[in-house]
Amino acid sequence: MLRLLFVFLTSFSLSYLLLWGTDGEASPVFGSINSVLFVLGAMFGALSFAFFNYVEGVMKDIPKKLKFQNLELYSLVVSLLTDLKREVISNVLLVVVLLLTAFFAGAVAEMDFLHRLNFSSYSTWGIQSVRGACFLSIIVVVCVQLGGFVTANSLREEVSMYGE
Repeated sequence: MLRLLFVFLTSFSLSYLLLWGTDGEASPVFGSINSVLFVLGAMFGALSFAFFNYVEGVMKDIPKKLKFQNLELYSLVVSLLTDLKREVISNVLLVVVLLLTAFFAGAVAEMDFLHRLNFSSYSTWGIQSVRGACFLSIIVVVCVQLGGFVTANSLREEVSMYGE
């Protein structure tokens, strides 16, 4: 959770600095993020579904005789794979929350009352920076999920090599 907060705040800061440094000239980049986010979210959902099923298959590949030969090792492997499945589910929920946050931030940024305020460019940049932070955070979550897939693949290799 702390790592996610760090990624989000760093992404927000970088996005805001980009907008401030260009005096808002980079705004069109942040204005069209929703179309990319929804495609990225759909791809992430499909990847997560496949990854969850893959981990479930790895769990089924664990030899049952390992349970009787080395209960501690069997429990450790099942626990790690169960944690990996929980991480997939929490990552999906996180991406949904980030997508909704980006969508609502975009809707707020387009509201007329922000343009009537004296500090409208700064508030608009802040809201656009939230969208940029959501985008970069989703990219990081996708990379972490892919790292989990590599871990699950290594575990499946170990189970295949030493399973019998």
